Formats: sequence, C-alpha cells, structure tokens
Amino acid sequence: MDPFLKNGLRQKTQVTILSTYNLVSDCLRALLENEKELKVLDIVGTNSELMRKVSQNIPNVVLICLMDDEGKNIGVIPDVLKVAPETKVVILFTPNSQLDQPEALKLGVAGIVGTNQNSRTLIRAIRQVFEGEVWLNQKLIAQLLERNDGNGKSKTSQSIAPNNLTQRENEVAKMIGLGMNNKEIARKLYISEATVRHHLSSIYSKLYIEDRLNLVIFAYQQGIVQPPVKTF
Repeated sequence: MDPFLKNGLRQKTQVTILSTYNLVSDCLRALLENEKELKVLDIVGTNSELMRKVSQNIPNVVLICLMDDEGKNIGVIPDVLKVAPETKVVILFTPNSQLDQPEALKLGVAGIVGTNQNSRTLIRAIRQVFEGEVWLNQKLIAQLLERNDGNGKSKTSQSIAPNNLTQRENEVAKMIGLGMNNKEIARKLYISEATVRHHLSSIYSKLYIEDRLNLVIFAYQQGIVQPPVKTF
C-alpha cells in the first residue's frame, strides 16, 4: 500500500520555504505550485519565522534557500528537526554560498540542490526526500568519502563486508549508490516497491546503519559502486 495515499488519493507534498529575498520566494512559490503534487504551506524570511510556522503546520519538506553568505543559516536545521522529526530538509544554494555541504548533511539535511541546476531537479529532489530518500550530487559524494577516509571510517566500513548481503541486497545497495529511488529500483528488478523497502530494512540491519545516506557512503567505500569523479 502506498504510504502517501489518503482516502484513495495521493497526498500533496506540503512545503515551507525559507528565503530572504522576495523575488526568489515568489519564483519558488510559482514553480512549486505549478506541480499538482506539491503545495506551498508558508513562505518565511527569517529563522524565527520558520520555527514558528514549522511548529504550527508541520510541513513535509522545508526548503531553505541560501544565497552567498547565508550558509551559516544551516544552524537552524537541528531546531527544525527537533520540532518536526518527520519533516525533511532540502537546501537550495548558489555557487557563491559558503554552505559546508557535508556539515549540512551531518545536521540532518536530506537533499542539496544548486541554483545552477534546472527546476526539474529541484522538484525531483523535493519528491524524493519526501519519500524517505536522499538527494546528493557526485561532487558531494566525493567530499563525503574524503572526510570519512581521512578521519577514521565508520563501524560499517571497518567491520562489515559486502558479502554479508545477499545477491539481491547487493543489487539494491548498488542502485542506491547510483542515486536510484525505490520506484526506479522496483522497475529495474521487476519487484514491488514494498519488496524494495523490505530489502532496505534487511540491509540496514545487517550493516548496522540507519539511513540511505550512510548506505550510499558504504556502497562507495566497499567498491559496490565506483567512486565519482571529483570534477562534477
């Protein structure tokens, strides 16, 4: 059964936007509300406003737009997730932003999209994180791998080998590493999305990891997927 169906109808993904600039806010609202499966709940301009609206309305996704020197605003992310643990956070950043992407992921961000990417990418990222997945680019994966390799690997990469997984679980782990979502994996393997979720639960249990992000890192560390090119 689709977990996002209610009374036989697919629920809209409810989004709250944090943006300092009115023009950016207006453009994002128009873009998102043009999608029939998305609904903009609130648009706010400050962290305090964001916390108030998130507490009141509990959106499915918070979209934080960071321009230039606003990277420091990622400090609000833990507060958002404390108030609304089920809410997912996506960051939209400019190439000049001082955003530390690996640090943002550590704080709980589920998706990171650059303003140099197209609008369909942002829409897909919002949908994907709403469904419990992550949205990363190849350059960010390379940075994560460098940090993990440089300062000690996780329990997963040290003590658990890929051969602990079944052949089908290895296939699923590889597809996760390649950035595929559950629907794409199900279509590729000719299985149901429920079966994909079952395989993921088994993989998490065997590898002692908790989420999709760490499974992506594991897949690269163990050679299930080849490391990305750093040039992006």
